[in-house]
Formats: sequence, C-alpha cells, structure tokens
Amino acid sequence: MGEEIAISLNNVSKCYKRYTRPADRLKEILLPERTYAQEFWALQDVSFQVMKGETIGIIGRNGAGKSTLLQMICGTLTPSSGVVQVNGRVAALLELGAGFNPEFTGRENVYMNGAIMGLSRQEVDKRFHQIAAFADIGDFIDQAVKTYSSGMYVRLAFASAIHVDPDILIVDEALAVGDMFFQAKCMARMRQMMETGVTVLFVSHDTSSVKSLCQRCAFLEKGKLLKIGKASEVVDTYISIINSEMNQELKQQVELINKNILAITQNEKATQDNTLDRQSTVSEIFVSTVQEGKFAEGAHRYGDESAKILDIKLLNSKYRPTEQLDFKEDFTIQVSILFKKDLPSFCVGYSLRDLKGQMLIAYVTTAKRIEMPSAKAGEVYVIEIKGTNILNCGVYTITIGIELPVFINQQHIFIDIIENALVFQSNLAQDPLDRFPGMVYANVEFDFLKITNPLNYTHS
Repeated sequence: MGEEIAISLNNVSKCYKRYTRPADRLKEILLPERTYAQEFWALQDVSFQVMKGETIGIIGRNGAGKSTLLQMICGTLTPSSGVVQVNGRVAALLELGAGFNPEFTGRENVYMNGAIMGLSRQEVDKRFHQIAAFADIGDFIDQAVKTYSSGMYVRLAFASAIHVDPDILIVDEALAVGDMFFQAKCMARMRQMMETGVTVLFVSHDTSSVKSLCQRCAFLEKGKLLKIGKASEVVDTYISIINSEMNQELKQQVELINKNILAITQNEKATQDNTLDRQSTVSEIFVSTVQEGKFAEGAHRYGDESAKILDIKLLNSKYRPTEQLDFKEDFTIQVSILFKKDLPSFCVGYSLRDLKGQMLIAYVTTAKRIEMPSAKAGEVYVIEIKGTNILNCGVYTITIGIELPVFINQQHIFIDIIENALVFQSNLAQDPLDRFPGMVYANVEFDFLKITNPLNYTHS
C-alpha cells in the first residue's frame, strides 16, 4: 500500500448466516452438504481508498453497513472476502458500550485502552491528566464504568481515543449522546487533529456536520457503496433519496388531508383573492417572461413534479438581476412556478448556504403563517422573497423549494426542490465598522452600567 494511503478497501464483503431455529445451526454442522441458513450480506464489494490526512464521512440509513465497515477497518471484524489494509495507529469511538470493561473503573479502562493501542504505562501516565481533564467526570474516574451515564461514558471514551496520538480516528455516531457543550468541545478538538494531519472517518446522521467537516463522503445503501465523492454532492444525493421516499409515504395520507385543506381554502376565499390581487405588485421583469431559466452548475433537483420551478432570479436593491450583493443591501429572490397538477395549497421555502453546504439562513411560508392559495394545472405563480443581506464576505448559494404541507411545519411533500440553484457573492462591507468575524450578522444591542459602589451592589 502506498505511503500516502491511510486505508485501502478492495472488494470488501461481509456475510452473516441467519438461522430460523437454533437447531438448524446444529444440523448444518452435522450435515455440511446441506445449508439451513439464509445469507445476509451486510457489505458487498466495497472498494475505496482514504488518503493520509483526509477527513471522509460515511453516511447511510440504519442497517446500511456503516458500523460493519468501521469494525473491519478497526480489525474487530474479519471480512468474508476482499482485503482491508490500514496504515497507522487507529483510535475508534464506535457504538456506546464497545471498548470499555464495565466492571473496571474509568482509570483502569484508560490504562487498558492505552495498552491495547501499544502505549506503555509510563506513556499513559504522561497523558492521564489530559484525558481526565478533557473527560471532566470528576471523581467518577475511579468508579466502575457500569455506574456511568451514557454521557459520562462517551466523555471518557472520546478523551481516551484522542490522547493516544492516533494516525486514524474513527467516530461512529457516539457523540450524539453527549451534551451540546461537550459536542462543541469534541468538534473543536477534531478540527485541531485534522489540521495536524490525522485521518478521520466520521459517521453521522447529521448531514450538516458531514458537509462541514469532510472533504469526501461515502454513501452506503443496503451494504453497497452507492456513491463516493465530494461531501456536499454525496450528501445532497442522500437527502434527495430520503426525501423522495418520504414523499411516497406521505402521499398515502394526502387524499384525506387534502379534503380538509380544500374546505379551509374555500372558507377563506377572501384571503386568496387578496393574495391574487397582490400579483400586480410583482416586478414585470418576471411576469413578462415565463421561459425556463438556467441554474448553476452542480444544482441538484428532486421532487414529485406536481409543479415545476421555471426560473429563479436574484435582484438587487434596484430590482435588477445580480450575482453580487453588498452588505446590508436589500434583495429580492423571484421564483416562477408552473403547476402541472391541481393543488389545494402549497408553500415555498428558501435557504442560503455556504460552499460547504451549511444552511445559514432558511425559512418557509408556513413558518411565516402565510396562507398560500390553491393552484390549478397550467397556472403560473410568481413568488417574491424579500430580505436584507446579512452575510459576511464570501460566496453563497440559494436553494428554493416548492412543497405541499401535510402536517404544517412538521411534514411536507417535496414537489420541486432545486438545491444550490444560484450562486452569488456577498461583498466586503465598505465601512470597516460594519465588518464582523461571524458568518451571519445579528442586529443585537449592547448596553452598559457603571457600578459606583460595587461592594454594596446587588443585581436585581
């Protein structure tokens, strides 16, 4: 294996045998010419390489084979076929409960874990204070692990894993049980390790974290490698598949719910009429043209196609199409929609994201309590989203979605979603006093109070 390759998987598969009855296992031993088992392939012909210093995400639904894959990389499982090669010391934080002996104290488990990783007792001695300080579980460090809460367990497990100077760190969803402060500390430490060249395999259902942390991502589906590539692209594929399946499940409930929605919209016809009247205020830039526009390269689209987004435009404060916005400049996002089917109602959502795919700003009309009208096949609506640019200097994307509310603000059917439809630049603020270190500007207020006699001051 090349010196620059940390992990190499070549046609790796894992097969388990499942028996209907315990006696069938004995029969197969006694009668080897017959099989009484059903084969279950947890992994099938998975091949990819991870380079040294790379951070790669592993995503997929429960049962997709993620944990099986990681256990084979760690060496705790043997593949049924194929070759797994690992170059470097591996520290793994797998599912809760793995790795520590519940009868031992936290201190004893730390030393045992260090010995397994090839550290001498003297080397663990040097690290122990740092491990205990990072875990921050107090006197529980000398109590049996079986008395720990899940949060305490993961604190000590993570602290032990990161302080053995691993070449490869594997984290499998375990951080989800930690409190938010500990999660933030872990994420910060993981970023530090990445900067120093540690290879990281990160398994999480939190797709925003995968986009933020990982350069590449592998998508497992039913034991097979469905896609591997740039993290944002792979995550978008995963989300679109999940959302499409959610659509199918929700549609089974739509017929009954639509009757209720139709009754509501009929009773509120006056509200609908007012909405239609407001069309006269929409810019003629869009009304005059309903041809299909062009979207950014790499835009990702999915939905049930009950309606189609024809075009999206970003307009500046002068109501002109633009690819740049100044800081604090008013803007308008115009969306034209062609409805292909009759819909009792619909809602419109948008999000602004950075180039890593992190969602910075997002909203949907149902959350704003905006009642959208019904739409008939063949009708075209123009929607305007107005706001003020509060993004720091950088490049961002616009995602637009048309959805059918089933349970308001809980479940929507995705009709037409275009992720990363437009790309735009947020310019550096001209006034140095308007420059700030965060990603999004927040208009907060500062106040101060001078205490003239601090010894007698009590805060009410």
